Amino acid sequence: MIATRTLTHPVSLCAIGLLVINDHVLKQLAPGVLTGKLSDFAGLAFFPLLLAAAAEHARIRRGTQTVLLAALATAAVFAAIKVCAPAAELYRVGLAALQWPARAARAVLTGESVPSLGRVAHVADRTDLVALIALALPITLARREGAVSDRSRAAARAVARSTVRGTCSTCV
Repeated sequence: MIATRTLTHPVSLCAIGLLVINDHVLKQLAPGVLTGKLSDFAGLAFFPLLLAAAAEHARIRRGTQTVLLAALATAAVFAAIKVCAPAAELYRVGLAALQWPARAARAVLTGESVPSLGRVAHVADRTDLVALIALALPITLARREGAVSDRSRAAARAVARSTVRGTCSTCV
């Protein structure tokens, strides 16, 4: 499960942490171009791994090719959201729908009225497409993880062969 292991890599975890801190703290303290781009870079650095890990756990696909396909899908959707108004509106409603259960639960627990679905904020900025370069990170990390896995499997096979040879030679 290359994507799952890569998703727990320190670089991936830092990207997730950076996205959370940026979206929930830094954007309120200093809204602007820098915090907007930071979210894009951080999100693109880990989202393909999350998507590929979900595919692995659903037993749809495995391996570095899964991460590559997830990165390509992420690039296509990200670009569409940035340059196509209907895609951006679908994103605003879709993400709001994903966030709504937590917002509704919090409202119920605090005695407030349950909020309507609403829409998330979105800034259409074609210059955000520069962040697509961040997709190289999950692909590179997954390839390295795949290479480590391949070496580990080869080493395990070599140990097993030498153990079998050693055992067989003492049996004769």
